[in-house]
Amino acid sequence: MIQLRAITQVLEEWAPPQWADSYDNVGLLWGDPTRSIQGVLTTLDVTPAVLQEAKAVGADLIIAHHPIWFGSRTRLRWDTYADKLIYQLIQADVSVYAIHTNADQASMGVNHALCRLLQLHPIRFLREEDSHHGAGYIGELPQPLSPVEFFRHLQSALQVPILRFSKGPERPILRVAVCGGAGSFLLPEALAGEVEAFLTADIPYHRFFEAEGRLWLVDIGHYESEQMIGEVLAEVLRRHFPTLPIFATRVRTNPVHYWV
Repeated sequence: MIQLRAITQVLEEWAPPQWADSYDNVGLLWGDPTRSIQGVLTTLDVTPAVLQEAKAVGADLIIAHHPIWFGSRTRLRWDTYADKLIYQLIQADVSVYAIHTNADQASMGVNHALCRLLQLHPIRFLREEDSHHGAGYIGELPQPLSPVEFFRHLQSALQVPILRFSKGPERPILRVAVCGGAGSFLLPEALAGEVEAFLTADIPYHRFFEAEGRLWLVDIGHYESEQMIGEVLAEVLRRHFPTLPIFATRVRTNPVHYWV
């Protein structure tokens, strides 16, 4: 049998917890490290539907990119979304492990996977900490695309109906910077990185002014920019535990809907 601590050890070698941002809540949120795990479900978010999926596939461990909560907690309240879900997960005897901004920083983590989804050849970190981890990624398309072709490519690859953006120079787009999640803090690095476009999410209104006329700053949506992470985590674990049932969620956990 495979113990929970063997699984967390693999994850923490791939994306050490010390790479996480100071505000973050990563690692084993609850669960006995010595328990034998029968199955694993990987996901971007933990939701009631994901809990039901875990029960259906026989997974007693959920590995999520987004923690269920941030900051300190002194008690659980039944009438709040996160606290009620925590109670239900514990009641179902499902352990939960979070691997968030440390997975963002991993060399083969969220941003490398976003490059792969967008058919970008990864070149380097957008902000390098060392050869093993950093923030964002820069990649190149197989061939230059006009801005219109580029936006069509994004919508098709990401399955997103709406893109918010600032206008960049009217020239072909080849080199692209990406950062899954809220990554507009990396705009100075993108501007210095000689890219034609920078893709991220949760971009504040005034940040678009900083990019206007200099590059195409595109808000691709938070869920859309990280939707691959469940499969990435599943791939990591399957290489180490080929006999363990490991599932990437099929639940679309995006809480944002679009009227087009």
